[in-house]
Amino acid sequence: MGLFYEAEKTFEQLMDEKKNFVFIGEAGSGKSEIVLNIAAKIAEKTGKPVDLFDLDQTKPLYRSRDMQQAFAERGVTIHYQDQYLDAPVMVGGVRVSLISDNYTLLDIGGGHQAAKFAGAYNDLLSKDNAVPVYIVNPYRPWTKSVDAIDGTMRHILGSMRLDHIYILGNPNLGYTTSVNEFMDGLDKIDELFDGFTTVNSACVRREIFEEAQAKTEKSLVPLDLYLTYSWVD
Repeated sequence: MGLFYEAEKTFEQLMDEKKNFVFIGEAGSGKSEIVLNIAAKIAEKTGKPVDLFDLDQTKPLYRSRDMQQAFAERGVTIHYQDQYLDAPVMVGGVRVSLISDNYTLLDIGGGHQAAKFAGAYNDLLSKDNAVPVYIVNPYRPWTKSVDAIDGTMRHILGSMRLDHIYILGNPNLGYTTSVNEFMDGLDKIDELFDGFTTVNSACVRREIFEEAQAKTEKSLVPLDLYLTYSWVD
């Protein structure tokens, strides 16, 4: 198995095949927004309980835990642990969920520290029913070269004691991203990974989904923006 796992499959296919998902991405990649959308989609499609574990150790501005009450009504339970100052914490119930019939999504943030925590479940995350997903937003400064991406991925995967990853594109410049900006971002992703792997799936804001899908053969996942706050304007 190479570093880039199941590259020939679309992310939609993986959602039909896998039960456990680990989402990794640098700050600003859109990871938490994507995790919320995937959790809601799986719950609606399967009718099964979905556990979303917010393992972010950096307490960022956009946090999946902020949607706990709203998502409970959708069949998604968001688990997290309150933190005091910068003290790292473990979130309980991860192992139980991973081995249950529930779908399990881990939102990994905070780089090496959070990845080390996730590494405690390496025995389960290495199974065929699990997939680690790396979110790439080519408009962020730390994803402008394949060397930078590779360094971050290998560092995190090493902490988690995993040796493979699935690449999911998320080219955006914020909640006003245009179709042209999105398409330019797809081209940037292809350039980044040229000669290494094929990235055949990407996320796109629902409002421009149909127009964007008509312009590309890649499989696009429409996103609702749950974490766009009113004061952003």
